[in-house]
Amino acid sequence: MVGAQVPAPKERYAGIAVLVLTIACGVLLWMNHALQKENRSLFEEFRSLSTAQGPPVGSTISYLRGRTISGQNVTLDLARRESGTLLLVLSPQCKYTKLNFRHWRDVLPLVSVDQVVYVDLTGTADSSYLASVAIPANAKVIRLDPEERTLYNLSVTPTTVLLGAHGVVRGVWPGLLNGEREEELRRLLKPPNREGIGE
Repeated sequence: MVGAQVPAPKERYAGIAVLVLTIACGVLLWMNHALQKENRSLFEEFRSLSTAQGPPVGSTISYLRGRTISGQNVTLDLARRESGTLLLVLSPQCKYTKLNFRHWRDVLPLVSVDQVVYVDLTGTADSSYLASVAIPANAKVIRLDPEERTLYNLSVTPTTVLLGAHGVVRGVWPGLLNGEREEELRRLLKPPNREGIGE
């Protein structure tokens, strides 16, 4: 092998660097593909779980039992209400509930104050929390009993539930009420009839 040319050290390192980068890019592409597949799987699982949350449309929520912020027992008789009700299901510990208040505030002008019930699933909402998210002092707030959560399949926060007259469920939106979901609720709330909730 007399006369064979030995590559310069820089050329040798450049070749190794290109090989290492090629392998690294291949690994990253494979990992990206695997993560996308897992993400699609998780999204489908979440969608199937979220559509199963809350009471079924067409069912009836006759009453809600729980406690007021001051700790007094309370029962809201929704079956006797001629007007509709908007249930805003929340948890003070849930960051998505806090994010969702922006969307709830967008639709609240479409209903009267006495048609809105804030439903605390955790039983931890207090006056300082209500003030921090600008819930009016005269708002109906109920710390829902655990039996009621199970009975009406309310476990995800935030959840928005629209009831028609006599507590009939017209719509359920678990999770953030954004985009198409908010528009769907708006369509159900308009045009207002005499009671303020769409027909």
